[in-house]
Amino acid sequence: MNPLRNDKEGVAKMFNQVASIYADASRPLAHFLPYVEQFLAENVQAGKRVLDVGCGPGHFTSGLPMDVDVVGIDLSPAMIDAARQSRPSGTYLVHDFHHPLPTEVGKFDVVLASGCFDFCEDLTEVIGNIAAVLADGGRFYFTVSERRTGLPFHDARSIDATAGLANIQMFFWTFYETAAALEASSLRPLTYRFAQGWENTTLQTTIFYGYWVVEHSNHP
Repeated sequence: MNPLRNDKEGVAKMFNQVASIYADASRPLAHFLPYVEQFLAENVQAGKRVLDVGCGPGHFTSGLPMDVDVVGIDLSPAMIDAARQSRPSGTYLVHDFHHPLPTEVGKFDVVLASGCFDFCEDLTEVIGNIAAVLADGGRFYFTVSERRTGLPFHDARSIDATAGLANIQMFFWTFYETAAALEASSLRPLTYRFAQGWENTTLQTTIFYGYWVVEHSNHP
């Protein structure tokens, strides 16, 4: 368990303040959009159930076909309100991914967690919570801020992501820590890449991600 913990109310407040402009403001800073779009195009078909973790205003899943059942979770009530407006047919919950999801949400064929694990304090715990609601054979796309030596800000376990404005920590995980967390939840990696994630204008640096697509299987 990571001894560092963010003030969840502080994280929610930070995103509440930018909810109305987040989708438009964050898009030019993101390198990961093509990967998200490719994953959804390859894995989401009619009748599928999709869980959007850290959904924000819902811009990744709002345009999915109406015969796809979308459930979104986010720590920020303002982001959840924005997501409901962007896809009224979806189901949206204020929820902290560090805690298990309610059993009534059921199982999902596809899970998406793009960018939100920047604030993940315990990767094994969180991936376990996702695995618990991923159907057998289901696919899970996620990103982690990857800890590597030789890159600015990337050799520490965590950094102050807001330059002291709210004392919100962003967490970094090595490839091996991520792989171990997946193994603990019986999730099988299908693809992995290390590439640019987004431009952090506060720190004036590029955050690099590990991009993972994994599959849940109850069979050895």
